[in-house]
Amino acid sequence: MARPPRLPDATILALIAELRGQHAALTGTHLREELARRHGFRGGVSRVYRLLRQATTASPPHWPTPEPVATGEPPHAALAAALERARLAEHREEAHQARWAREIHELREQVRTLSDAARRAPRLEAELQDRSRELAAAYRRISDLEAQLGETEGLNTLTR
Repeated sequence: MARPPRLPDATILALIAELRGQHAALTGTHLREELARRHGFRGGVSRVYRLLRQATTASPPHWPTPEPVATGEPPHAALAAALERARLAEHREEAHQARWAREIHELREQVRTLSDAARRAPRLEAELQDRSRELAAAYRRISDLEAQLGETEGLNTLTR
């Protein structure tokens, strides 16, 4: 099976420019479908996406400027109001980012503390068992000494 003829890059770039006028967001899939419809083949995936990316970086999409709303105020007042809204939105975003950064820091500290406690827990448990055994041995020794003391007191009362 013979390979289809290769379209020049300029033809594909012209098609990209034409389709950009029709669609706000042009995808590689849509471009390849249009190539198949117009020229009988879709073109290579990497080539089509490379040309699409090249056209995107070469000429960013033109976003139409919004028409000023007829509010009766001068255009510079609308611009000042828009700038104030943008400043407030930026302030809110910074506050939001600071809050989440603070919460993430607190959670990381809690995780660090808990992981340290988890590492220390087996060692502390072993120490607790050792101390419990020592305490039980001390109680046995006390009861033995009390028993010996009771025997010696009993002997002292007999000898008197």
